Amino acid sequence: MEPQCPTCETTLREGAVFCSACGTVLAALTDIALAIDRTTLEHLAINARGLVRLRVENRGPQAIPNLSLAATLSSDALPVATSGELAPHKSATLAITVIPTIAGYHALAGVVRAGTETFRFEDIHVRVGGDGAHVNVINIDQSSARVVDNSRSTFGADGGGGILGEGDWQPIALIRVPAAPQVSTPVLARVDFTVRTDTAAYHVTETLAHGDIATVYGGRIATTNVDVALKVADQASDNDLLQHETRVLGLVLAKPHKTAIHFVAPRDQFRTGDGRLGTVFDRLDGLDLTAIRDVFRGRGEPGLPAKHVVWILRRALAALGWAHQQGILHGNLDPSHILVRGRDHMVWLVDWCWAVVNPAQTGATFKAMNESFGPPEVAARGKPTPASDLYALGKCAIHVLGGDPATKTMPEGIEPKLARFVRYLAVESQGGRAQDAWEQYTLLEKIREQIWGKHEFVPLDLSHSNSERN
Repeated sequence: MEPQCPTCETTLREGAVFCSACGTVLAALTDIALAIDRTTLEHLAINARGLVRLRVENRGPQAIPNLSLAATLSSDALPVATSGELAPHKSATLAITVIPTIAGYHALAGVVRAGTETFRFEDIHVRVGGDGAHVNVINIDQSSARVVDNSRSTFGADGGGGILGEGDWQPIALIRVPAAPQVSTPVLARVDFTVRTDTAAYHVTETLAHGDIATVYGGRIATTNVDVALKVADQASDNDLLQHETRVLGLVLAKPHKTAIHFVAPRDQFRTGDGRLGTVFDRLDGLDLTAIRDVFRGRGEPGLPAKHVVWILRRALAALGWAHQQGILHGNLDPSHILVRGRDHMVWLVDWCWAVVNPAQTGATFKAMNESFGPPEVAARGKPTPASDLYALGKCAIHVLGGDPATKTMPEGIEPKLARFVRYLAVESQGGRAQDAWEQYTLLEKIREQIWGKHEFVPLDLSHSNSERN
């Protein structure tokens, strides 16, 4: 007898894990466990070839058609390890060659792709010895740790143990990565070409966005499968703007600071055959503020709930505060330039092509006019100040809340203290509005405490529909 969906009684194919007619899930999602072999890590040393061994166990009821594991050691990409089909309740060992060049502590992180699902792991810290000294693994769940018998740690391993034998496996926490909704970076057209530089080869497969001066393509580094975005000038006459963006990000990131996570450093640059400049960035798995507003409108709400808007604003204020401290104004902030990842409350400020550098000293003026979100001093040919960015940020907040940036009206139910704060950012008078991003960052935290009390992490679900959230 052919299987049927228990909800709608649709006839299903053998082995189906969900009903395509009604969406009922018939089997658990991919269930995998990851462990790392401490024994191999004992022999990592600078300028010496070593191994990192990780074991993936399939705990689910379905076979996993393919496995791949991409890892980084202190941000240096390691070779990608792959495996074929993994049967239920079986495990596969993936070995990665590594040659550390710097002694001391390193962070190991990575991504496991199991069929159509993706998991990430992070915060695995190892200490590489300069003379072959042993390496300690920390920040891992120690519940199953065992004392390692180093007498059996040899590369000449056979069935009796050794580095390539039994191993000393320690579990690593995995975080399931939700399928990224393609709202902020929709695939506009399929392409297929490769960009080669002195640093890497980038296999480009899709067009992500068309901007005012550039097209953004999506692809991967050919040797590591790391996702990247390539921003290519549409005309060679705009090369100076892409070069300006690279210079500005270099200035912003020149000094270490905790806000650096909110900026995306250029990974590489290249020139096309017809002379147009391109910049390679890491691809961000976030949605812009318009996409986020639209997700919540699809759920019957006017926009993003205020409690989430507060932490997005605070992170954006922190990033602007640091940029302003370096003498740099964004100069063209709008909802498409603020990207948000819901699962860990990450925020990025992007597109610094129009940034204004040290206007007080150099006399530099605005480079772009944004009629919907830009401050009135742009049209009035006024002087750029930090207040100009804060005006645009205030209008972005009104937009994502579901209000009207043109009239500065917000949906009913927005807490009055928060509404006053947002409107203060977007006061028409340049001298009458907020002037300092750091001050507003501190003030907003006080407002948040007054409205909601002690801070707590509230997950932000950015899936498209109720069926996807259930």
